[in-house]
Amino acid sequence: MKIITKIGFLLLISVFVWSCKQEEASDPDVSNVQVQVNIQRLDQELFACKTKNDLLAFLQKNQSFVNTYFQAPPEAFESLAQKLLVLVTNPNLRAFYEQSQQANFYGNQVLETDFKEAFQHLKYYYPSFKEPKIYTIFTGFLGQGALPNPELQVSDSTIIIGLDYFMGKKGKYLPDVYDYQIKKVSPQAIVPQAILQLSSRYNATNPQDKSLLAEMIWYGKSYVFGKTMLPSKSDSLFLGYTGEQLAATYDNQSVVWAYFIDNKLLYSTQDPVKGKYIGERPSTPEIGAACPGGIGRWLGFRIVSKYYYEDEKLTIQDLMKNPDAQKVFEASKYKGLPDDE
Repeated sequence: MKIITKIGFLLLISVFVWSCKQEEASDPDVSNVQVQVNIQRLDQELFACKTKNDLLAFLQKNQSFVNTYFQAPPEAFESLAQKLLVLVTNPNLRAFYEQSQQANFYGNQVLETDFKEAFQHLKYYYPSFKEPKIYTIFTGFLGQGALPNPELQVSDSTIIIGLDYFMGKKGKYLPDVYDYQIKKVSPQAIVPQAILQLSSRYNATNPQDKSLLAEMIWYGKSYVFGKTMLPSKSDSLFLGYTGEQLAATYDNQSVVWAYFIDNKLLYSTQDPVKGKYIGERPSTPEIGAACPGGIGRWLGFRIVSKYYYEDEKLTIQDLMKNPDAQKVFEASKYKGLPDDE
C-alpha cells in the first residue's frame, strides 16, 4: 500500500480539523509574564569590521562566544581573523549579509517577537526557567562541515544562531542541504527549531527502552512541547513537512499505521530499522514514494497529541516528565485514525 499525495480543498480540511482540535486546549494568557529577550547581534558587529585589527578586537571582546562557536582559543585568533577578513571583504558575501538585514529577513523584530512568545510560555509553565542569552552570527557557511552545529546551538544559558543557515529559498545562497530540508532553514523556523532543542532538558526518558516506539514518543513529546510554547506557529515549522505533505500524511495515516503494525516495527531495537523511520530522509519509500521521511516522528506526534489534547487534566509538565513511552502509547488509544470531528 502506498501513500497517495492528494491536493485539494477537502484534504486540507482534514488537517484544519486536526489543528483546531489541538488548539482547543486553551492557550493561557501570558501577556503579563515578564521575560527578557537579550539578543546580541554579533553578525552586525562582525560586518562592521573593516581591518584585521578590527576583527582581532571583535574576537577579543567576544572570547567566550568565539571559543564556543568557532572552537578557537585565543592563540588561534590571528589565523581566524585572517579568514574572517577574507569573508567580510568579499563583495558577494557582503551582499548576502546585507540581504539578511532586510525587513523580510532579520532587519525587523521577528526573532524578538518569537522568542518573547516562547519564553513567556516557558516561564508560565516552568517558573524557574531562566532566559538564555541569544547570539546571532553570519559567516557565509564558514563552519559548515568543520564546526559542530554552526547553524544552531542551544544550551540552558545560550542560544547561538547562524543566520546565514536560515535564509530559506529566497536567500541569495543556500547551505548544503537537500530540497526536502528547506522548510527547516527558513527565517520562520529558527525559534521553533531552537525550542525543540530546548525541550530535551524537560523530556524525561527511560534509558533502558531502546525501541522505535520510545524514540517516536520522545519526538512526539518534543513537538507537543514546542507547539505549547509557540502556539502561533504551524506544525510545518516543527516537523519540516510542507502543508501538502502534512495533509496527505494525515489523510493516509491508516496506511502508515498498518505498515508499522504489519511489520512489527514499534518494538524494534535495531538501529538501521529505527533510522529508516526516525532519521532525516527525503521520503520513506518502504511505505510509498510520496510518504515523507521521518514518518516515525510524525506518528509519535500523532500519538502524543492524542494522549495530551484529549485528557483535559494532563498538564504539559506531566507529559514531559513521564518517561514511560509504552504507557503514553496505551493511554493515547491511537489506532491510526483521524480525530473525531
